[in-house]
Amino acid sequence: MKRTWLVLWALLQTAAVPLIGRCIDRPPADSAAVDPAQKACFRCHADKGLFGFDVRGRRKSVYVDPLSYRTSAHGSLSCTDCHQDISVYQLPHARHAEKVTCLTCHHERRLPKAPAFKEEIIKSYVDSIHGKAVAKGDPDAPSCPDCHGHHNILPAEDTRSQVHRHRIATTCSRCHSDADLVEWHQIPKGETLYYYERSVHGQLLRKGAKGGKSAPGKEPAVCTDCHGIHGIKKADDPHATVARPHLPETCGKCHETIEKEWREGIHGQGWQKGIKEAPVCTDCHGEHAIRSPEDPESQVHPQHIVATCSKCHENEAIQRQIGLPTERLETYRTSYHGIMNRYGVSEVAHCGSCHGAHKILPSTDPRSAIHPANLATTCGHCHPGIGSGVSMENIHFTGTRTQAPLYWGLQKILQTILVLLAVFFTLYIGADLRNYWKGLPSHAFWKEAGPASVWHERWNWNERGQHLLLMISVGLLIFSGLPLRYPEAPWSQAFWTFPGSAAVRSLLHRIGAVLLMTVAVWHLLYRLTPRGREQRRQLVWTKKDFLDMIQMVRCYLGRERTKPSFGHFTWTEKLTYHLSVLGTVIMIVTGLILWAEEIALRYLPMDILYLSRLVHSYEALLLLFVVLVWHLYYVHLRPGVFPMSLTWLTGKISEQQLLEDHPLDRQSATLLG
Repeated sequence: MKRTWLVLWALLQTAAVPLIGRCIDRPPADSAAVDPAQKACFRCHADKGLFGFDVRGRRKSVYVDPLSYRTSAHGSLSCTDCHQDISVYQLPHARHAEKVTCLTCHHERRLPKAPAFKEEIIKSYVDSIHGKAVAKGDPDAPSCPDCHGHHNILPAEDTRSQVHRHRIATTCSRCHSDADLVEWHQIPKGETLYYYERSVHGQLLRKGAKGGKSAPGKEPAVCTDCHGIHGIKKADDPHATVARPHLPETCGKCHETIEKEWREGIHGQGWQKGIKEAPVCTDCHGEHAIRSPEDPESQVHPQHIVATCSKCHENEAIQRQIGLPTERLETYRTSYHGIMNRYGVSEVAHCGSCHGAHKILPSTDPRSAIHPANLATTCGHCHPGIGSGVSMENIHFTGTRTQAPLYWGLQKILQTILVLLAVFFTLYIGADLRNYWKGLPSHAFWKEAGPASVWHERWNWNERGQHLLLMISVGLLIFSGLPLRYPEAPWSQAFWTFPGSAAVRSLLHRIGAVLLMTVAVWHLLYRLTPRGREQRRQLVWTKKDFLDMIQMVRCYLGRERTKPSFGHFTWTEKLTYHLSVLGTVIMIVTGLILWAEEIALRYLPMDILYLSRLVHSYEALLLLFVVLVWHLYYVHLRPGVFPMSLTWLTGKISEQQLLEDHPLDRQSATLLG
């Protein structure tokens, strides 16, 4: 009771006329004014240049617009009805006039015709954060005139009123966006108007539109819809409408269907069980800066929803406390969906695409979109006709030894092969270059000065065409495929983050795949020709090739002084050819499975898709290493051939290179031609 009377007494001290400047006798602003007090007051207060000072010493205008006052709810009143300490017969009045309170008329009924405030309004204000500040004597605490106006008070239904729905945000922001007040009173949220005007609520309000499918027919929310009108409380007050326990109910006043779905979902169920970490509306959508999911700045836009969900699902403390599954973010980010999402493709699946937005249920619930029985339907939204194989394995696939031993084992084998080849190629090439510089036997040789005088045909037009098409296809596949393998690499970001880059990358990769399959068919047909059959015979790996390889290693170790005499194909060329053929077959088979995953999963389990992606990825790295290191050195970069062999363009080889690389080739003049 004592605090209530303190608030009432403080209200009596609010809305004072500040210390005014010296009034100068001047003609009334509006000679048509009927009330003599108004005419007398407006002699000074109709001057726009009249000012005083507030309690903090800041300059403040005390101008009163005569037209605004006369058209206000108080327009029929005399100035002295409120300013009862001032007499129109004793002007200018005292420099410090008494403050005016609305309760004088609307509660104490000193003016009988003034409508009385409802007791619940007064009580709710007294208990509010504003009322408590008034009781403490805070000069900045807002009272009735700060929101409803001083001399321009109008009914809330009037579009000109400061408390009309379309003006509420501006009215509240006069304090809550005032940098000095925010800092002085340590108000937790500054620049609220800036964020609100850019929110979905603020944008709808500006357009004069109503809510869409999430709040059909509802007026866009303003400050008072969420925080209350007179009984505004701090967010950490358990009785506040914006306190976490009441947020779903507050938002549900407009979003009834969404609130119902949330309460049925696992988040709502957890909240009802007292799990305080369970997310509520603002945890996902934000507070004043709530935006439409289609807005790129929204926290629930496809580009941001993964980060939004990860705030809880990747929080180790929450994971341990509630028992949330781990590695969800990592498994998503390394998936095709996650990589494309990082490249800015909003159409790929994200958390909400599979789990839902508000009625999120665990995979064990038959109603859940990710229940095994419903996965084909859920995935079918983006992949029409996808088979039931999608439900035969974990979607958040970790590939660990315990979850997928076959996948884990195959990955270790492929990694071992890649490392062994890398070590072998590096040591072999290094040893070859060392022998070259020491004048010892090597694949490299000292090139004769001047242009070669004798040339021999090694490739005909058919073979050069196959090689050119293979080179183009492999180049496209490497250029467009590696960004999927290394999406975080700087060069990937530089090449593939421009608008539409994902679609371009996908198109280039498919063009490369089609060209690779074309050259594979072309080569198979070529091998049926007489020259193709002879080349195939020459490419068969023989005992001599193993002996040649051993002899070259002995040369590098200093155990042999002469290098072997090679035939039409050296063992290095045969190794390159067979690795390329094997790699091409593997790439085509696994690539087709990945390309037509909807069809593949009608007949194959999800395991095969994961294994295909693994093999496709590592085989691409193996081929890249074979081409860029082994093939590139032997054909183009070794001394004697550097900077490039022109055989792939002209089909010819010099007499010196023929004798160095293929001394046993008896048909050196025509080379099977």
